[in-house]
Amino acid sequence: MAGVERVRASEQRHRRTVLVRCTLVSMTWKRGLYRIHQWLGIGLGLLVATWFLSGIVMMYYPWPAPTESRQLALLPALRTDSGLIGFRAARDAAARIGPPVTPQQQYAWSRDYVGGRLAQFNGRPVYQLWRQQDIEQYPTGVVDARTARVLTPVSADDAAGEAQAVVGPASHVLRVDTLNEQDHYMMSAEYRRFYPAYAVHFDDPARTAVYVSRAGGWRFGVVTNFTRFETWFGAVPHWLYFQWLYNRSDWWMAASLVLPAIAILLGLAGVTLGTIELFPRRRRGDWRVSGYHGVSKWHHVSGIVFGVVVIVFSFSGLLKVLGPDNTNQPGQLERTRGDTIPWDRVRVAEREAIRGLEAWLGTPVSVVAMDLTALESAPGYDVHLTGGREYWVDAESGAPRGDLNQIGVAATAQRALGSTAHVLGVERVTRYDTYYYARHDREMHLPVWRVRFDDPDRSVVYLNTVTGLPVGFVDSEERKWRWARDALHDLDLPGLNERRPIWDLALLTLMIGGTLLASTGVWLLVRRLARMAL
Repeated sequence: MAGVERVRASEQRHRRTVLVRCTLVSMTWKRGLYRIHQWLGIGLGLLVATWFLSGIVMMYYPWPAPTESRQLALLPALRTDSGLIGFRAARDAAARIGPPVTPQQQYAWSRDYVGGRLAQFNGRPVYQLWRQQDIEQYPTGVVDARTARVLTPVSADDAAGEAQAVVGPASHVLRVDTLNEQDHYMMSAEYRRFYPAYAVHFDDPARTAVYVSRAGGWRFGVVTNFTRFETWFGAVPHWLYFQWLYNRSDWWMAASLVLPAIAILLGLAGVTLGTIELFPRRRRGDWRVSGYHGVSKWHHVSGIVFGVVVIVFSFSGLLKVLGPDNTNQPGQLERTRGDTIPWDRVRVAEREAIRGLEAWLGTPVSVVAMDLTALESAPGYDVHLTGGREYWVDAESGAPRGDLNQIGVAATAQRALGSTAHVLGVERVTRYDTYYYARHDREMHLPVWRVRFDDPDRSVVYLNTVTGLPVGFVDSEERKWRWARDALHDLDLPGLNERRPIWDLALLTLMIGGTLLASTGVWLLVRRLARMAL
């Protein structure tokens, strides 16, 4: 019996030793996790709280760039007559204008003009000639359509007159500022190509400022008091748009990747620790959710509920500066249009093109703009009428048409894709779909031809219905980014995108929960730092 008792005593001592060791390991592991969460929170807690608060503001941020339809709606009816010099003469007159260079010298422009627009500019018709940069065409030269006088760089008076259309004749110009580089309200990289520029300030109640590029006379930004508020309390802290940082693009990119990554670690440590601390006295029959009190309890409970939100938003926010989007891809525009306009084949004058279109439609038309472009190296006019209607007139033969036919669409899309993949389907769509859509206050061209291919990436090319030029592209990679980045960070979901205020309520719930979690964490950190300072 004595031997049995000794064995039992030995087993009990062994169990107690194992239990003590496990407890010590557990305490050491929990203490390490707690320290990670604590010190990361001290370093980044305030920034995470700021991200959530500014994110609520960003939900209603008015994008300052006027949309395509807004740009056309601002144009007055175009007066055309036999006195117009024509696109070819305008291009020759502007040949001495070199490619514009931004202060940052980050963008490469095409050497030759790739098209242009005939429209009213400060009360007179002008040709705004385009050069290509990346995947877009932008006006970089302005020529008077009657005198052939080169207006580039645009004068401050012309810029003020062009900006007046945005606010109306009742408002007066307060001042015109010349900007050689971006300010906080036009900080995004997409605006750099328009500088140097003018900021025309008006005395209307909204204190509107209209930004006009000096090279092309293009209205590329509209800022009001509401925009300014949303910028300083939304865009600047949320996107780290501090000018001294953003002008150092490598530093800004590093901060945009490293800080969210640290926030992910902060969130993971907090969620793990909070889960371990759930129901701390359940073995005693006390099933309280948290053993903490006061602000600590609020932080613990909100961390359990919304901690995953911090992780998901930080991860998707990190992805925001990476990956492709649903715009057309490099090379697609050139393959569809041709490297440049075949200027020697532009034989039909603008007035003749309009007369031919009127005869074809059987009614007079009111034109607001005529864009000279090309489709598979065949030049043509993209004629914009009041009310948003759009027609094509062949610049060589003068033949008008409406939409490009489906047979032509399939061939054009295949050319844009640059592949031998077969076309699975061609559809004319007038509404956004799951992958071709725009975010709040932005716009993608509609209507479009949607052309699906049978290649391994299940590529889809979106074409302007009239010009046939690519306006969007989706493949397997973009689909992954769309769900991992845009859906998670902006709650861009097909069932919510166009259903407000349901989208607002859903996203506000998450943002307020994240704000509660982050702000209680900041309060606890401030309290602890105050104790450490004593």
